[in-house]
Amino acid sequence: DTGAQAGAEPQGATAGRLVVSAFRRRLLVFGFPLLEVVTAYAVAQLIGWGWMLLLLIAGIPAGFAVMRNAGDAAMRDAVQAQQTGQPLDGGRHALAFVGGVLIAIPGFWTDLVGLLLAVPLTQRLFRARARRWFEARFTTVRMPGIRYPNEGDVVQGVVIRREDEGDG
Repeated sequence: DTGAQAGAEPQGATAGRLVVSAFRRRLLVFGFPLLEVVTAYAVAQLIGWGWMLLLLIAGIPAGFAVMRNAGDAAMRDAVQAQQTGQPLDGGRHALAFVGGVLIAIPGFWTDLVGLLLAVPLTQRLFRARARRWFEARFTTVRMPGIRYPNEGDVVQGVVIRREDEGDG
């Protein structure tokens, strides 16, 4: 436990995180497809190969329908937020959309995770954690004293550009 000792070098902890990250990546790349194949085989043994294939294929249009509904609901919320002037909760329908993507990918485990993300009852469990994960990786750092675009007053109007008249 060099990482747990007092005075341990940060490089050892970084190397340990890289090993864990590499293991997770290998597990995702090799283990998850293997789990899907073994599960598909087990389901085929229980209900038959034709029914198993039908279940896998039926998930594709179902996933696209979930994505379409999540996109439509996000657009309705955006229009309503614009009309009322309230801030838009950008991630409200994102989990349902990701759930639809996972349902559209053939596989029983991806369908299960997609359903958990798409159903509002279980979606609440994932929403706060997903928001923290996303904000930790994609938050913009603002420096004091620098004026950023899209800040300040917005003046409605038309821009008129005049060409130089001396070129004639």
